[in-house]
Amino acid sequence: MKVEIQQLPKYGRKILFEIEAEKVKEKKTEIVHEIQKSAEVPGFRKGKVPEHVIESRYSDVIKKNVLERIITDSYLAAVKEHNLSPVIDPEVADVKFNDTISFSVYVEVKPEVSVKKYKGLVVKEVTPEPVTEQMVDEVLADWEKRKEFASSIIDPEKRAVWRKKIREQLEQLSQHRAKTQEEQQLWDQLFENSSVEIPEKLMLQRARYLTKQQFNYIDTQNKTKEEIEKIAEQIFEKMKPVAEEQLKKYFILEKIAEMENVQVTEEEIEQAIKKISLTSGEDYQQVTKRLTDSGKIYDLKDDIKIEKTFALVKNSAQNIKKILLPGEENHEHKKPLL
Repeated sequence: MKVEIQQLPKYGRKILFEIEAEKVKEKKTEIVHEIQKSAEVPGFRKGKVPEHVIESRYSDVIKKNVLERIITDSYLAAVKEHNLSPVIDPEVADVKFNDTISFSVYVEVKPEVSVKKYKGLVVKEVTPEPVTEQMVDEVLADWEKRKEFASSIIDPEKRAVWRKKIREQLEQLSQHRAKTQEEQQLWDQLFENSSVEIPEKLMLQRARYLTKQQFNYIDTQNKTKEEIEKIAEQIFEKMKPVAEEQLKKYFILEKIAEMENVQVTEEEIEQAIKKISLTSGEDYQQVTKRLTDSGKIYDLKDDIKIEKTFALVKNSAQNIKKILLPGEENHEHKKPLL
């Protein structure tokens, strides 16, 4: 097998493959023998169909399987041998199949990341916004407009219960906003102290994924195909910078995890699976099997590692209630003029 790797801008790699005839013939024979074991052809006993009959009767299936296996095996071998770290699914092109096979694969590899500082970052404490009676009244007034809540809200006792629930929800939302603002301070500093360039196709791939998520909340009834396509395009354009920021966050935390040698224990994986089990209502063993069979158990492990790494950054940060500007401290202690 001949392999040539061409380096393209923004972490792109074009891998050129040439597979010799002997290797192709070997793979073809392997597949013919597999089909031969279970093939049922009139006039022949099962498992006893001659090879030339198999090759003639199943030529399209054989060709398809030869190509798939040659391409997959060759690509995986090249990735391992050349120590590549692809971040997108391979794009196969220029396939030629005669006695030999040649093809090309385009991938984008993991970007280089530099993180100068991630410990001891300064975070100004954000106080959650107090929940007022007016806020509760506004939510309750909105609920009163809905028929499904009308009868329960009118009853004084039930109305008091609803007010309590509304207040709790608003307080949780306020606390979440404050936490998000504090975390954004960390990210502003991490971005300032890091450098990473996101591969273009990876960003577009992520943007498409986010677009599909957002599109689920869009009411497309009574809309033409052109209108739907325009909405999707608008969402996609909005999701591009979001996708880029999300990927930057991931690669920065992945780099920090590497620098800090962050590890994930089996117990942490078990706890995460139990949480999924409780949320989905599935049995623990079923969730484990589903994640393992699909390969998503590795994604779960990676998610845990990234969460642990951000927790490390947060725990090492300096939390302060107020940032004093130059001269403020002295100004506060000045004696009033007589």
